[in-house]
Amino acid sequence: MPASDVLRAARAVAGHPGAFLLGGGEPLRRADLLALLHELVQLRSEHLGLCTAGAGITTAVVQRLRSAGVQRLNVPFHSARRDAHDWLVGQTGALKTALRAIRTCVDAAMPVAAEVVVTRPTMPHLAETVDVLTHVGVRTICFRRLTAVDVGAPEFVSLSPRMSLLAEDLERAATIALQRRARVVIRDFPVCVAPRLRRLFARPDSERWLTADGAVDTRVVDGPGCPGCPGLTVCTGAPTDYVSRFGWEEFADPAPSAVRVQDTVAAQQDTRPSGTMLFAWRGPRRVRCDACADEQPSAGPESTRVVRARLVDAARHRPAVLRLVGAELLAHPGAAALLFDAVRLFPRVECAGEASAVAGWTDVDLRRLKELHRIDVALYGPDATSHDGHCGIPGSFAATLRGVERLREQSTIAVGAYAIVHDARSVRLFADAWSRGELPGSPRFRLGARGASLDELVECARELPPGAARSALFAVLPRCLCEQEGVGVDDGTTCGSTEPAGAQLGVAFGRRVDGVPCGSDPVGAFAGCRDGETCAVIGCPGTALGWQRGARSERWMLKS
Repeated sequence: MPASDVLRAARAVAGHPGAFLLGGGEPLRRADLLALLHELVQLRSEHLGLCTAGAGITTAVVQRLRSAGVQRLNVPFHSARRDAHDWLVGQTGALKTALRAIRTCVDAAMPVAAEVVVTRPTMPHLAETVDVLTHVGVRTICFRRLTAVDVGAPEFVSLSPRMSLLAEDLERAATIALQRRARVVIRDFPVCVAPRLRRLFARPDSERWLTADGAVDTRVVDGPGCPGCPGLTVCTGAPTDYVSRFGWEEFADPAPSAVRVQDTVAAQQDTRPSGTMLFAWRGPRRVRCDACADEQPSAGPESTRVVRARLVDAARHRPAVLRLVGAELLAHPGAAALLFDAVRLFPRVECAGEASAVAGWTDVDLRRLKELHRIDVALYGPDATSHDGHCGIPGSFAATLRGVERLREQSTIAVGAYAIVHDARSVRLFADAWSRGELPGSPRFRLGARGASLDELVECARELPPGAARSALFAVLPRCLCEQEGVGVDDGTTCGSTEPAGAQLGVAFGRRVDGVPCGSDPVGAFAGCRDGETCAVIGCPGTALGWQRGARSERWMLKS
């Protein structure tokens, strides 16, 4: 990375507390390292650190680094066994180089910390690794979790240790370190892997990674924790990249499962279903627009085995409606089979998302899904050009319409559509397309996660003729804003009406959580109209997240 990018990222976080640790590749190989360190010291000199594998570290180099403002070094040291460490690093002699660098730093009185990435083959030898490190004088040891960002997908599966088996090895290693007065820090692991070492776990927000543009990157997407999780201020929660490959069973609450096993048929029939549950599975990336796409921890379709296990777990909560949503789920290679599993588990199943893949389903798939209650297809534009351009899939619009026709001809599944809009300009185009019969179903709008001005939408509603499209637009607009602008809401507006976000639930890692809307679902997310509080106007859905009030574009200002 050019020094200018490094400095730009450093200046972007000038207002944030903390010290800089310069890493990535091998910083000592940079010809401009001393000049770069000088600039970083001018920005923030406290506790400046450097992460290095140790190649080229000598007493003279340590002294030059100290003169340049470096106050600590971090050295990766993953195992005290030479074959294991060298194999993990991918370089012969890497362990000898790291040990030599650590001894040099200790002799030169330069504070040095050992970075130990815990892997499956080295986990049983953590105590031995700590024993060697403390004997050579290391006083700070950091245990890190291997993340999906660090290695490729196959290596992540083969190298990641199972978290339910970590406690004994971590406790043994920490005991040796503390007996020898070394400081231990555990990062990126949930506290439940070793609850007796809770005081050694670093706060999730105690370390931030900066990208070249100055944005803060969390490196990993953390999910909800176990039922007894102390929260994100203490625990990272169940890592999403981990549970997406190994399942959530290690973090689930065993109590509801035990109750479920003892259930009788009569008890299940007496229990009233509750709420609408949002559910999604990861498929291939489909939508180019980041606001409309699904945020996923890793690329590629989710294992059907994992999806089926999550469906069974969701059925335990007996939702009245299971709503499958997302830009990716219908493109999953096993989407039709997974939908068939869902309709056998739940009394009512609805599906919504990018639907061009439906055109490729077989006749057998369609016949098996006769119990599916409804499918709503996402429209990213009112015609092929705008839809395909926004979606990023050539031929997506035509394939979606072909899929709709097949559903109508070969099944009794109710089919609808909803338009995802990011500004007021496309609303009129969608309304005209629906009026000409070019789009399936009745008009329905979903305000995109990245939007423009709500005032423009109100002006657009004022200009639309009375009818289904106007009513559908009013259904997602704040009624208080319409009243403020003097626009009368159609009486009996129900077309395209949305459920309150709080009425939707989800399930994650064996427990019930609030439903989280995704970029291509038909409902979206709303907040209170006044500082997050519920609006006093009856029937007001709230303010769509990502949209602004009191901001009109030049186009609307000129017209007024």
